[in-house]
Amino acid sequence: MMKVLIALIFLYVHLCAQSSVWKISDKDNHAIYIAGTIHVLRSGDFPLPKEFDEAYKRSEYVVFETDLALANSQTLQRTLAQKMMLPPNRNLSAVLSAKTYAKLKDYVNKQGYKIEMFDRMRPWAVILTLSQLKLSSIGIDQNGVDGYYNRRSLADRLPQRYLESIEEQSAIITEIGKGEEDAVILQTLRDMDAFPSMMEWMVKEWREGKTERLKRELVDEMRNSSPEMYRIILKQRNEAWMPKLIALLHEEKRGFVLVGAMHLLGRDGLLEQFRKQGYKVEYFEKGK
Repeated sequence: MMKVLIALIFLYVHLCAQSSVWKISDKDNHAIYIAGTIHVLRSGDFPLPKEFDEAYKRSEYVVFETDLALANSQTLQRTLAQKMMLPPNRNLSAVLSAKTYAKLKDYVNKQGYKIEMFDRMRPWAVILTLSQLKLSSIGIDQNGVDGYYNRRSLADRLPQRYLESIEEQSAIITEIGKGEEDAVILQTLRDMDAFPSMMEWMVKEWREGKTERLKRELVDEMRNSSPEMYRIILKQRNEAWMPKLIALLHEEKRGFVLVGAMHLLGRDGLLEQFRKQGYKVEYFEKGK
């Protein structure tokens, strides 16, 4: 089973890259810059790799997965909070196996919480809540690369565009672990202890543009052990995004596209899809 907690933080080439930013272009020199991001970071992870700022400065608009202002709105948070809850007269112990529920109860008790805090939540909501609590405990800010450029582009009055609506993204979140609830809860619990060290190597290799381990331990593991989650979170969204990205690429203006790093690579990743359709994919270089 995939490392669920890590996959949430990133919601693939076979060689080490020179950066986490690529230039996609056609034969007429129309181009966009596309960067793989980590959605949450620690304050010590800034400043970002210089390639990000260089690509941003050469762009005339910024593209995010979704509208972050709406994602953080109170209206959406209330709507999502309602979807987090199980139907009346049903609780988590009726959804999970007795063994999984007991392990979850033991974990939350050791963290100083009560199982009653989670009892009415759907399994995907339990995973998200546990993830947020863990991130907070090790000093990870909820605003990563995307949040940084959202604030910066607003301050610079640089136009923003989006690959999917906030409703579409919310619908994807609610599908996490559907049909494999016990497996994703158990894997999340196993990931908790190893998470701080995993975060260290992930951020280090992402900053250096080394994607092979990220591809192997995150993307490939998700595809092999949780094909339905892989389809919903990565493959299906990449397929929906490609026509939009190609349309942007053919404009005269150049855009800076920011998507979670797991979306970029591998056989169903965006970079491979661009290559298959005849576009030039190269590492971003200053001045190009």
